Amino acid sequence: MATRATKKAEPKTTADTTVKEAPAKKTTAKAVKDEAAEAKTTAKAAEKTAEKPAAKKTTTRKPAAKGTTKKAEANTEVYVQFWGKEVYAKDVVANIKKIWTEEMGNKEEDITDLKVYIKPEDNGAHYVINNDITGFLGL
Repeated sequence: MATRATKKAEPKTTADTTVKEAPAKKTTAKAVKDEAAEAKTTAKAAEKTAEKPAAKKTTTRKPAAKGTTKKAEANTEVYVQFWGKEVYAKDVVANIKKIWTEEMGNKEEDITDLKVYIKPEDNGAHYVINNDITGFLGL
């Protein structure tokens, strides 16, 4: 008896691409067990990773290079206009600080909190220094 060799049909090809079929995946009991064991191992590893505290990141800042310009801040000026008058807020604060240093004998650095209330109906400004000292400054 003579055995005959048969030629397997090759997939059709075009000039640029070859068409291939993916091999079918075989599912066996052993393969299912292996996948389940792998999933358990992966889950345990994920739990261990989640339980560990995150590593602390340390960063160091480089000093700014000479000639580097900082971001320019907006120039802000506050004026209060009433009854034909105009009061510049920085002048009011400067006058209150002058009272604090010259009349009260304190240092300007001792001011930790300053609140100014400009009241046109009183023609002046009320102020509170360090939540303790109050006063009135006529405009």
